[in-house]
Amino acid sequence: MFIDLNLWRARIGIHAGNIKCISFLRQKGMKLKSYFVLQILLQIFLCYFTMFVNIFNVNLLVTICKNSFSSILIGLICLRHIYISYLLLICGDIECNPGPKLKDRLSFCHWNLNSLPAHNFSKVSLLQAFNSIHKFDIICISESYLDSSIHSDDLNLTLNGYRLARSDHPLDIKRGGVCIYYKETLPITFLNISNLAECLICEISFEKKKCYIVSLYRSPSQNMDEFSNFLMELENIIENLNTPNNPNFLFIIGDFNAKLSTWKTDDIDTAEGVDIATLTSSYGLTQLISDPTHILQNSSTCIDLLFTNQPNMVSESGVYPSLHHNCHHQIIFAKIDFKIFFPPPYERRIWHYSRSNIEGIRQSIETIDWERAFFNISINDQVVLFNNYLMNIFLNYIPNEFITINDRDPPWITSVIKKKVHQKNLLYQEYLKNGKRVVDLEKVNEACNSLSDLVSESK
Repeated sequence: MFIDLNLWRARIGIHAGNIKCISFLRQKGMKLKSYFVLQILLQIFLCYFTMFVNIFNVNLLVTICKNSFSSILIGLICLRHIYISYLLLICGDIECNPGPKLKDRLSFCHWNLNSLPAHNFSKVSLLQAFNSIHKFDIICISESYLDSSIHSDDLNLTLNGYRLARSDHPLDIKRGGVCIYYKETLPITFLNISNLAECLICEISFEKKKCYIVSLYRSPSQNMDEFSNFLMELENIIENLNTPNNPNFLFIIGDFNAKLSTWKTDDIDTAEGVDIATLTSSYGLTQLISDPTHILQNSSTCIDLLFTNQPNMVSESGVYPSLHHNCHHQIIFAKIDFKIFFPPPYERRIWHYSRSNIEGIRQSIETIDWERAFFNISINDQVVLFNNYLMNIFLNYIPNEFITINDRDPPWITSVIKKKVHQKNLLYQEYLKNGKRVVDLEKVNEACNSLSDLVSESK
C-alpha cells in the first residue's frame, strides 16, 4: 500500500501547524477567510484521496489505467506530499516531545470593586464568571474592605485555581485595602520593599527575565503630608525595580484617585495627577489607560491607571465594564509578551473520609503483630514498613479515587453566563462609541443586574 506511518505522522503535523500557517499567510497578505476556505477544500480533497488510495493499490491502478490517467494520479500524489511538506516547513516548531506548554502572554487586570464582602460576597462570583472568559493570570483588587475577622482561606473568598495575597487597611478596619488573586501555577514571589500600607509587589520570573507588578490604592482623603509620603514611597519602589541597568518589566497598576488631561483629554488636572505624572515620567514610565474608568450618571473620569517602563511589550491594554451596578469603577487590564509556564493537567488521589470504615481500620491495625514486623530491622525500614501497612489499610477502608486537576472553570459557570458577560462587554463598547449617553449606561447597568441574578441562580 502507498500510505505508510511516515505519511500519517505528517498528516498529524498539519493540524499542529495551523496556527503558524495562519500567521504566515497573513504576512503574505492573504485574507484569513480565504485561508480557511482553502484549508477546508484541501482537507476534503485529501480525505477522499486517502480513502481512494487505501482501497486500491497504486501500482495496480498505474498498470490498468491509461498513461494520461496514471500521470495525473502520480501528480496528485506528489502534490499531496508537497502540500504536507510545505506546512511542516513553515511550522518550524513541531517537536516529538514538546514538554510543558508555554503561555505566550502574561495577563493581569485591576478592579476597584468597593468591598469584597458586600452583597454576601457576590462580587467574587461575578469576578469568577468574568475570568472564565478572559483567564487573567493575576487579578488585582482595590478597596477590598477585608480585615482580620475575614480569613484568607474563607470559602467566600475562594477563586478556583487561584491563591490570595492581601494588604488590608493599616487600622484593620473594613475600608480600603488591596489584594491579589494569582494562579496557583504561577512562579510568583511577593516582595516586602515598601512602607506603603495598601500596596502589594509581586515578582514573576521566567528564565533570566523578571516582571514586577505593583498593585496599590491611594485614598482620595489623603492630606498634604500623607500624599507627600505616598509620592516618596512610590519613588522608592520605582528606583528599586527600574534601575538603568535593569531590563526587567515594571507595571504599576491601581486606583490613584488622580486626574490629568494628558491621560484623558476631557479630565481636569488635579495637583495629585500633575505630581504623579511628573514623578513617573522622570523615570521613563508611560501611562497606558485613556478611557474612562470611573463612570457616574453625569460624569466619567480616568483615575484607575497603569504605568510601565516597557510600553512596547504590551500587546493589548484597555478597559472592561464593571461587573456590578453599584460599583462605578471599571476593570483595566493588560497583556504583555512575557512567557510563563502553563503546566499540563495532572492526576491526584482524593479521599472521602466521611465515608470511611473507622471500625475496620481499627481492627486491621490491632491484628498486626508490630513487634514481629519490626524485629531486627533498622529504624528507617520500620518507618517505611509502618507507612506501607497503614496505606494499604486506608486504601481498603477509605473510599478514594483519582481526579484530574486542571485549570478549569467551576461547574456553575455555564455557556449562558459567558455569553451574558460577552453581551455586557458589547453594550459597554456601544456606550463609549455613542458618546457615553445615559440611555446606553442604563443598558450596561441592566446587563450587570441580569448577570448578577444569573450567577446567583446558577450557583
